[in-house]
Amino acid sequence: MSTIQTGTYEKYGARYATLTLTDGAYALTVTPEKGGMATSFTKDGREYLWLRDKNFESTDRPRCGIPILFPNCGKPDGGVHHFAGGDYPIEIHGLADLVPWQVKTACDDAIELTLRPNGLTKFVYPFEFELTMRYTLAGNTATLALTVANHGDADMPFNVGFHPYFAVSNLDNVRFDIRAATCSQDAKGPQPAAPAQITLTRQPGSADSIRLLTDVQSPMVFTDSGNGHKVTVAFDERCFGNGVLWQQDAERFVCMEPWNGWANSVNEPAKRETLAPGAQKAFAWSITIE
Repeated sequence: MSTIQTGTYEKYGARYATLTLTDGAYALTVTPEKGGMATSFTKDGREYLWLRDKNFESTDRPRCGIPILFPNCGKPDGGVHHFAGGDYPIEIHGLADLVPWQVKTACDDAIELTLRPNGLTKFVYPFEFELTMRYTLAGNTATLALTVANHGDADMPFNVGFHPYFAVSNLDNVRFDIRAATCSQDAKGPQPAAPAQITLTRQPGSADSIRLLTDVQSPMVFTDSGNGHKVTVAFDERCFGNGVLWQQDAERFVCMEPWNGWANSVNEPAKRETLAPGAQKAFAWSITIE
């Protein structure tokens, strides 16, 4: 059974309250003020997530830890969503990872955080949403469950995803075990069938590497022969149909991400989620570390 601990992260002049669930050798830390995201997942003190030095402490988008993507995954065409005849500018991956979340409950069983609209969110997303993020830990498996609720009087379009950054020794040491229908480097244009062995290799002259996967089967797994880590991302395929692999050159991380939309999906009725007034929907997935 997990137990809860409170703590403080302090570095480079920044100070954040943290909440940590522990279960034996395993510990999962959440930082509510930093986009409500998980910022550490350790086994015997060995870190499986990745924090970019100084990025976590800045006011920039947290390109580290496990950012929550809402109401969009990626950036829509022209950086704009279209709702009821209006145009609303939105950042890449939405708004949830840019603002502090509130602690709803923090006990041995779970950490629950909430996010509701404010002046900033309404400027970019004019809906009466409520997000509830629930973190639990059972041994070496952390479960992350996001519930999206529509408290307004109009249908609410959105997509959700997660952007976990996993620490790796070197990209060349990483082997993926993933099954998907297609595998491409761009969600637009031809979508070739996924190979039997999906790889994430650097392109000459490119600063990063990406693979976009459709009809992904749960789980997605990678092993790192350099540090001995194995990471399994399991999910409800009815909630997350897409997967993303991403790595930035010269950095020691790999992102293995469950998504349910692409960059412009919120603008495309057939590719987005829509909640009726008063409705809600949960999106759950898990990470197992070995």
